[in-house]
Amino acid sequence: MEVVDVIARRSTCLRKKVGAVIVVDRRIISHGYNGVVSGAEHCIDTGRCLKDLAGREDYKPCVHAEQNAICLCAKRGLAVGGGTMYVNADICLTCAKLIVSCALSRVVVRRDYRGTDEGIEFLRRHGVQVDLWE
Repeated sequence: MEVVDVIARRSTCLRKKVGAVIVVDRRIISHGYNGVVSGAEHCIDTGRCLKDLAGREDYKPCVHAEQNAICLCAKRGLAVGGGTMYVNADICLTCAKLIVSCALSRVVVRRDYRGTDEGIEFLRRHGVQVDLWE
């Protein structure tokens, strides 16, 4: 989880610093942090949250740390099936769907208690082992 915290410090989000690490066969194969897509203007560049600037609650330019870690594997052609994801924040439903779809078998979460249990419940319902990091 210390590695996750280091990765999270790279986040370009002004609201929350989230990091994720994917491990397969006891080796880190990917990592991600939350921020906008590559090449786009980041919140830290503007000094204001891009979601707030848009003035729309449904506008969410940020790619979550979990999504970035999974996408990095896709770019590199790395399979994550059977692997473990470590993340330092609650899992949203969208990320939970991606985790199930790419066949990660375990998620270790240090909860930040800002979200709901919806993502964690979804993971468990679909056979993903969820361990809470205290």
